[in-house]
Amino acid sequence: MAQLLDPVHIASHIRAVTPDEVDFYREHGWVKLKGLVSAELTSELLRTGNEWHDRHGKRGDEWLPMAQNSQVELFRSLVFSEVMGRNAQLLIDRTRLSTTDVGVRYRIDHFIRKPPGAPGVPYHQDTTEHGTDRGGELQFWLALTEARPEMGTMRFLSGVHREGPLGTVLRPDAQDLLQYYPRLTEHYPLTEAMHYQPGDATVHHGFMVHGSAPNRSDRPRMSYIMSFTPADSRWWNGKVGNWGSERTALSDAANPVIYPLA
Repeated sequence: MAQLLDPVHIASHIRAVTPDEVDFYREHGWVKLKGLVSAELTSELLRTGNEWHDRHGKRGDEWLPMAQNSQVELFRSLVFSEVMGRNAQLLIDRTRLSTTDVGVRYRIDHFIRKPPGAPGVPYHQDTTEHGTDRGGELQFWLALTEARPEMGTMRFLSGVHREGPLGTVLRPDAQDLLQYYPRLTEHYPLTEAMHYQPGDATVHHGFMVHGSAPNRSDRPRMSYIMSFTPADSRWWNGKVGNWGSERTALSDAANPVIYPLA
């Protein structure tokens, strides 16, 4: 598997998204990408991630960045590959709104081991929590082993991304957005929990309401998240003025533009 460490070989183990998948994503705010990553690369990501996780004494449920700052080159070669950058750009699809496309910036990545009994995730929107000033942020969720519904895989509220930011939950009697907006599911159907084979992925829009149930199986759920954002995004720093909060660009050092490369 040593050759997989070469970015040239990495690219041959990742497929491009199709026009039909882009159309489905635009309509529904999420799409399943069967076989996004080859079985060979998926197996090596799992092995390498587990070894790094154990070597550094991390907790079973701890979320770990792998590509950031070149911590693990195999993961960095995947996340920063041209094919992943192009996939993200096609899904962001800023040419619908302007005459030119926009680059893609790496936001963050996580290697995740969700052990048996681990709790679920309340229904939320990523972009609302993260604080960017525009839509376009997206997250790829890659299964490193088979992930079945009883393991607490994600569910999506199809089409809800068109509502824009729905905020964070403030009422003490509401634990997530489905409780905060109890009529959401009258307008947007909640999908069944996803079933993934190793190398399958879903990608969802930053305004997609999504969540998951606890892992009720006897096996850990192994996954890898890759998050990208339009390169021209600005991020809130919490300072409020007459013209709104000041917004700043992400650091090129910590969050480089990965596509297209200069």
